[in-house]
Amino acid sequence: MITVKLQIILLIASIITFFLIINMIRKYNLELKYSLLWLFFCIVNILLASFSNISTFVADALSIQEPVNAIFLLSFMFQFFLIFSLTLTISRISNKLSQLSQEVGILKNDFEAYKQSQNRESKRMDI
Repeated sequence: MITVKLQIILLIASIITFFLIINMIRKYNLELKYSLLWLFFCIVNILLASFSNISTFVADALSIQEPVNAIFLLSFMFQFFLIFSLTLTISRISNKLSQLSQEVGILKNDFEAYKQSQNRESKRMDI
């Protein structure tokens, strides 16, 4: 069983985090697609803190002695999932950045070649 003190701490921390995330979304400091995982995690934590029977059921289902340990295990699993998700996002952005850098290099090279051909053409017309 989870102590009442721990339930209150979890509930307050989850609610504060939930409202901070909502506020950051509202002020456009955080994109909605990146914050959905955090919002989901806050809601799950609020439910686990509010209804200790859920954490007891999860602990029994996972063969964990204490419900608090089940909550910590779920938190660690969530954080690993979040890190993996962010790693995928960074990888995609890195690939796009490399592609854009190559395209800019090609365009710069083409522009320099065009500029040189225009200079040669203008010199021919001057003669």
